[in-house]
Amino acid sequence: MATSTLEYRPENYLSASPAHGLPGTNFVYSSPLGSPEAFTLSLPIPPPRTRALHAGYVWSSAILLADRLATGEIDVKDKQVVELGCGLGLPGIVAAQMGAEQVVLTDYDNPTMLADTTRAVQEALSPELRHRVHVVGHTWGTSVAPILEVCPSPDLILVADCVWERHLHDALLQSILAILRTSPSCVVRFAAGFHTGRSAVAAFLRRALASGIAPVDMANWQEVSVTGQTKRWDWTLSGSKGLVKEERQEERNRWTLYGTLALQLESKL
Repeated sequence: MATSTLEYRPENYLSASPAHGLPGTNFVYSSPLGSPEAFTLSLPIPPPRTRALHAGYVWSSAILLADRLATGEIDVKDKQVVELGCGLGLPGIVAAQMGAEQVVLTDYDNPTMLADTTRAVQEALSPELRHRVHVVGHTWGTSVAPILEVCPSPDLILVADCVWERHLHDALLQSILAILRTSPSCVVRFAAGFHTGRSAVAAFLRRALASGIAPVDMANWQEVSVTGQTKRWDWTLSGSKGLVKEERQEERNRWTLYGTLALQLESKL
């Protein structure tokens, strides 16, 4: 059985990738100690049909966001939530469990992927909660109108492990900006592992700053390890286009970055 909190995942230290779930089994998420309500959610892990698109897993970053939602640190009660690049949609599903008025789970407009996400929603949530969740195909950089038709005034965007391919950064930012400009008070809860290096995450955050999406409270941006350690994110990495010193893959896999982004009027870089 899988556990929920990153600190209970020391096996990831030697993992080739911080992705969890074996095809044909269920990934069982349990709310952390200290959550206002205790619950478990069971997500079916599909056959490896879409793993080339990095789908069909539950990533450590998704677990981190789910934990923040389950404990109430991210308050979603009666709010409208959009998850971009959702995969199986664990954070969005937890948002529905925690009282979100409406949740839109989005990923590639790929029928197989969307069917896997839909099945995860149906099996993880009770019939009373399923109606709050909508699965919508969305290719980053294309019109967000189908998302806004379902969720016209988003309060929160969830982004978990969506930035490890640099050639997709601009397209992802286009989608985020389009939603934020529709709902300027909306914020982005962001989590990312370092599978392709800290430099890839830093490059995305640098592009975000340049496009007008700023970090909220830089001091609270933290890296969280699989053993529960925390350290501040080094913002000088995002302010420089120079080389970033990278650790070995095994060490990088232990850490996940977490923070909040929001629309700003002027870019900082």
